[in-house]
Amino acid sequence: MFHCFKVREDHRNYLRFFWYKDNNINNKLIEYRMCLHVFGNNLSPAVATYGLRKAAEVEMEAYGEDVKEFVHQSFYVDDSLGSYSTVDEAVSLMKRTQAALKSGGNLRLHKFASNSSDMLECFPPDDKAKDLKDLFLDTDDLPTQRSLWMMWDIAQDACI
Repeated sequence: MFHCFKVREDHRNYLRFFWYKDNNINNKLIEYRMCLHVFGNNLSPAVATYGLRKAAEVEMEAYGEDVKEFVHQSFYVDDSLGSYSTVDEAVSLMKRTQAALKSGGNLRLHKFASNSSDMLECFPPDDKAKDLKDLFLDTDDLPTQRSLWMMWDIAQDACI
């Protein structure tokens, strides 16, 4: 997710590093500057969170205030958890959020997991969590998912 956000040119000096020319340790060191935010930089989670929220705010009129609230209240960097009364409510919110983030910030919302096979069937395989892409939802056992430092048993709908 961090690579979705550019580093302002006047801030790139703060993300300088040295590396060997042509990735060969026998060559001299060359100075580089990051153009995109990277995993491991202390500021990257804050930048990503701000960018995600800003994308939802920019598209609030087109996609609904509930999309903005979902992004503001349910995300931690690039993970989100939510619980909804109906499949239709969940699918509507997820699809509108996908569209808003794509339109407002060129961000891709994916890696969906749910204890509802009806909900998961509303999304193409590439939008599902890695362990759910190739499952036959009616016959295969649902795997455990990890989100926000928790393990979730999808079949039991419980944290373990």
